Amino acid sequence: MVSTTEVAKHAGVSQTTVSRVLNRPEQVKKETYDKVMQALAELDYGNTSVPKAEPSATSKQVAVVFSKDCAPDDFARLRELAESAQSSGYQLTGHVLTGNESVEDTKSLLECALGVIGIGGIPDELREYANEKGLAFLQAEEAAGDAKPLDGRKAAYLATGHLAEKGHQQIAWVGEDLPDNGGKLQGYYEALAHHQLKLRKKRIHTTQSPSDFDAIAAGLRSFKKPTSAFVAASYEDGLKLFNSLKSAGFKVPKDISIVVVGQAEEGNAEALTAVTPAAAAQPLEQKLVDLLVQQIEGKETEAQSTSDEFQLDNGKTVKKFKDRQKNKA
Repeated sequence: MVSTTEVAKHAGVSQTTVSRVLNRPEQVKKETYDKVMQALAELDYGNTSVPKAEPSATSKQVAVVFSKDCAPDDFARLRELAESAQSSGYQLTGHVLTGNESVEDTKSLLECALGVIGIGGIPDELREYANEKGLAFLQAEEAAGDAKPLDGRKAAYLATGHLAEKGHQQIAWVGEDLPDNGGKLQGYYEALAHHQLKLRKKRIHTTQSPSDFDAIAAGLRSFKKPTSAFVAASYEDGLKLFNSLKSAGFKVPKDISIVVVGQAEEGNAEALTAVTPAAAAQPLEQKLVDLLVQQIEGKETEAQSTSDEFQLDNGKTVKKFKDRQKNKA
C-alpha cells in the first residue's frame, strides 16, 4: 500500500502537508492541495494507512469516501466539501479506497464519524455498516440527480410579480405551456390579479414554431399601449423571443424586458433574467454537505419545506419601466 511518505515525495511536499490535505484540506493553499490530490490519484493511494487525526473536543466529524475508480475531478471536490462542512460546524476527513482493504479496515474509516458521503462505487459492506451504526449516509451521484421538478405556477407568479414591481403594466406571456398542464400560465394570471393589472388576451402568445416568435415581435408595434415586458414559459422560449426582438429592431431591456421561468441549458450564451429554484445555483459540494447535515440533525422535514424556494438570477434583460418609455411609443 502506498504511504504518505511516497505521496509526499511524488508531490514534492512534506508528509505533514499530505496529512493536512487529507484531514484538514481547508487549511492548505489551493495550489498545494491540487498538487497533492494529483499525486494521490496518480499513485492509486488509499489512505487507510494514514494515522488518524485526533478528533477535536468541540468538532463534529463527517467523512467522505472515494472509490478506487474515481476520476481526478472527483478527488478535487474534497477541498470544497471540507470548507462546506466547516461552515456547518463539522470537520470532514477524506479517504480513498484501493479495493484491497479488509472489512475491518473499511469499517475503521467511519470511526468517530456522524455521517459519510460516498463518491463512486462504494462497497455494500460500508453502506451496511453505516446503516447498522445509525450513521447518515449519502451517495453523491444519487443526491446530485435528486432534484425536485420546478413548480411552474409559483415561478411564473414570481416572474410576473418582479416585472410588475419594476413598474411594467403591459406584461405579455409567451411560450408553450402544455408540459405542466397550464400551471405556469395560471401563475401569470394570478400575479396580474394580485398587482391589479388588466389581463389582456391579445398579450398571451402561444408558440409552436420558431416563426411564431418573429410574428410576435413584428406585431408588437400595433398595440396602442405597447407591451413593455414578457414572461417566457422557459429559458428556451425566452432566448428565441430575445433573438426575434433584436431582429425586429427592439432593444432588450431598453425597449422591452424579459423574465424567463427556469434555468438555461449549457451553451446558452445570453444571460437572461430567470426565476429558478434556489438550489439550482448551489455548488454540488455545498448541496451534499447540507443534505448530510440535515440527515444527521434530523431536519429532513425542514429541508422539504424550504425546497420550493426560488431565486432571481439577475441577467441583463430587465429594466425598471419609466414614464418616458410610455410616451416614446
